Amino acid sequence: MKDGFKFGTVSVPDGESGLWRVDTIVATPDSVLMNNLRALRNGTPEMVMEPGTYRRLLHKTRGVVMSNTRMEILTALEAYRNSTGRVLVNGLGLGMILEGILSKQDVEYVRVIELEEDVIKLVGPTFANDCRVEIIQADAYEYKPAKGEEFDYVWHDIWDTISTENLPDMTRLVRKYQRRAPMQGVWSRDLARREKRRWG
Repeated sequence: MKDGFKFGTVSVPDGESGLWRVDTIVATPDSVLMNNLRALRNGTPEMVMEPGTYRRLLHKTRGVVMSNTRMEILTALEAYRNSTGRVLVNGLGLGMILEGILSKQDVEYVRVIELEEDVIKLVGPTFANDCRVEIIQADAYEYKPAKGEEFDYVWHDIWDTISTENLPDMTRLVRKYQRRAPMQGVWSRDLARREKRRWG
């Protein structure tokens, strides 16, 4: 692990490509107050935000797709902790997870599958000089690794929001790689399952 590295760091610069943008915002105590009250009322303390400076990946019509807020860090922490050896990541996003994985000395190779060309244009150059990284533009559901290819860890993170509607597709991706990796992780799956139990 790189000395002093903190998971949640985003080195990708602000920029814009097509319908996508990476930017920086400053959250004040007043601006996070309503969000935090709503999170506590809804029984979702992981959604509480602290005032501070944050990085975001936004789509012109879909809104914020990823950020490095407390919630995003907590729900991606398992990817950071469990990545080792050869890793496959479905979803490039803001590059936060990839940056964290690459900070680990025992990570030999990371393949990232990302659907959006403009996201790759925005985020990919930050990792261009790391020979361990391969970014492939493809649909995570359709992409097929080479016959017999295996990974030590696979992380799935292609959803904009936490929703019970994502659960079938999460299961689909996990099944796809169950013979290719001994361990997998899925962004927000536990929270989506909790919501399903809560609301039926």
